[in-house]
Order: sequence, then C-alpha cells, then structure tokens
Amino acid sequence: MSQSAQLRDLILNTRVPLILNNFPLEWECFNGTLHDWCERFDQECSDPPAFELMELTDCNTPQWERKRTRASNLRGMQQFLREYGVLDEEHTHWAAFQYKRAHELPLASRRGIDFSGFGFPEHDNDFSLWLGSEQANTPCHYDTFGVNIVVQVHGYKSWLLFPPETPLQSTRIPYEESSVYCLENFYAPAPEKMKHFEELGSQAYHCILQAGEVLIVPRHWWHYVEAMSTSLSVNYWVPLKEDIDLALDEFLVKHIVESFVKGESEQLKEYLLNPNQLEEVASTPSELFAQFQRAVHNAESGQNSRKLWETEYLSKADCSNLLQSMNLNIRPLQVMPADDYKHLLQSNAKRHERSSPTAVESSPVSFTWEQLVSSMCAPRVIAGMKREFFRRLQNNSS
Repeated sequence: MSQSAQLRDLILNTRVPLILNNFPLEWECFNGTLHDWCERFDQECSDPPAFELMELTDCNTPQWERKRTRASNLRGMQQFLREYGVLDEEHTHWAAFQYKRAHELPLASRRGIDFSGFGFPEHDNDFSLWLGSEQANTPCHYDTFGVNIVVQVHGYKSWLLFPPETPLQSTRIPYEESSVYCLENFYAPAPEKMKHFEELGSQAYHCILQAGEVLIVPRHWWHYVEAMSTSLSVNYWVPLKEDIDLALDEFLVKHIVESFVKGESEQLKEYLLNPNQLEEVASTPSELFAQFQRAVHNAESGQNSRKLWETEYLSKADCSNLLQSMNLNIRPLQVMPADDYKHLLQSNAKRHERSSPTAVESSPVSFTWEQLVSSMCAPRVIAGMKREFFRRLQNNSS
C-alpha cells in the first residue's frame, strides 16, 4: 500500500486530532516568503481583496462574523502586511482575508495546491484559504461536514479542540449551514464564568500549529482557532458518505431558521444569519421545500456528484498500529495539561481588562426567542424530527 493510501486510511479513521510535522509539500504558489505570495496576489488580482476588521476590545461575546466590518482602506495584500503584519498597542482591530474558496483566488496564489499526497486526488480544487493578522480568530464551532485537513503555510495558530461529546452550549445563532457554533467565548472568557470553562479542561486538546505542519481534525470535533502571528493556511474538508444524511438535517435547520426571518427587518436577518447565508435565503416556502425534497432524494438514493469517503472503518487498535507503522513524523494530540489549560484561559480572560463598553452588541430579539430557535434546531431534536419523517414515509409506502 502506498504512503498516501496509508495516510488516507489514518485521516479517515483517527478518533483524535493528529499533527504531521515537516510534511513534504511542494505547492508552487507558496514558493518564497509570505511577502512574495502577497506580491504575486496583488499583481494578478484586479479587484481589492475583501478584508474584514474586528475590534480587539470586543470581548463580551464571541467575535461573530456579523460584528465585523469591511476594510475599505486595504487595497492589497502587500498593504495588509505593512499595516497589520505586526500588531502593536496602537492597533484597534485585527484584519483577515478568511474562508476564501479556490475560485475566489487568482491562479498565481493557488497554483499547485494538491491534496493527492494525503490520499485525496479528487479534491476538485475544493479548498479554502485563511490569511489573518495576530488575534484573528474563528469562534468555537464544529464543522457540519467532512474531516478537516489544515496545512499551515506561514506563521502559527493556536488550536483549542474538544471531542464531540463535550458539553459546550451549542447554538444555531448565527446560523451557518456548514458550522455549529457554541456560546463559550474562548477569545475572552468572562471571569465570572471561569468555573464553567475550567470544568471543560479534562476534554481540552491544544496545539500551536506552525508553518510546515498539518493538523487533522476528526469529524465533528469542536475547535477555537486564533492566529498567534500573521498567518496563512489552507484547508480541505474531505467529503464523507455521512454528509449526505447530514445535509437533510441542515435543510431542516435552514427551514426552521428561515421561518423566523421571513418578512423581518434586515437588522434581524443580519443577527440570525451568518453573512454568507444572507444571499441564500429562499424567496418562498415552496422554493425552500424544493431544496428539502432534493436533499431527501439524495439521502434515499445516495446520489452525489463528488467522491465520498467512508470513515471509522478501522478499529482503534488497527488505527494505532497503522500510525506506528508509518514512516512519517505524526503524533496524536493529547489532553492538555490542566495547568496549561488554566493558564490559557486566564491569559485570554485578561482581555476583559481593556474591553470596550461601546463594543456591547444589542440584540434585536429577546433571550427567549434565541433559546427557542436554538432548542428547535438542537441536533437531537432534528434527529427525532427526521426519524419521524422517514417513519411516516415508510408507512405510507407499505
């Protein structure tokens, strides 16, 4: 069996995150320095890159995308490096060009990116790029679909991860089809909630992902990610057969969430929906139902145009033996030492000392409304709804 086939088996079957050190990748677009990459981007891109800004002192809730603003003053990548390459005391915001799909990037800035070395030659350029200054972060969430392969190209990032069964407070506000967020604010844990955060320590995994390293995030693992320096990374979500069934769950959630925004103000829509979902709101209930019918058909027939992979077909023992037999520098992440986890929380909690009172976000909906939406969209509620739906379908056809 080839090394890439072995690595694919490991990626699809690991139950804990893995770090690949010094993995041999020769992606042409990343030859040279980060400045070289930015220069090539600017030379080929005719429109200014869409950077977003987030206030550093916004600490009361996670730094949701809806709270960020467009950086109209940043006209290119090289300007980003000059103005945000190193954050100092005068900076009031972090800046990022994040979650950009391959088709949104100039050819020169993505040429040669290929996941064949990991055992996935059929990636169809379905990868994403993440560029950000220090403190640029993604609120804690788990990915709805796939196993995540993250390649750190420049700089380094802090990854705080928790297994799927961790009792985090899941929420579907803001709603995003590909992510389930939690309410825990790891960017700036509130001092009065520190006991709750500390109780999660027995399930916390952590790494500082450095340039040249690769992180494998198993399916549905929670993760909070923060850049510790100017950082550039690329990721690929390996599509799984389970994703077809989960797509039906997501359409049920989408149906529920969109029913709450029909005819409502733009302010409410922008609060309930992640920015990338605002343009995907179905215009009519019948249009939304048509999407649901297609998801049901795909779930029943198993049809999908992409190559889909099975997962967890090896036992834990076989997976461990495979890991030990491979001629690669791979290590599984371990539970974070309790003192290190506590130190991380305390360090981030200090951000509240400079928290801006003007950064408090006003909500256009009541607390009860938010709880109702999240309760109706809770995974176990959606799973029960789906079971009942298929039970009725089967009874009708028998």
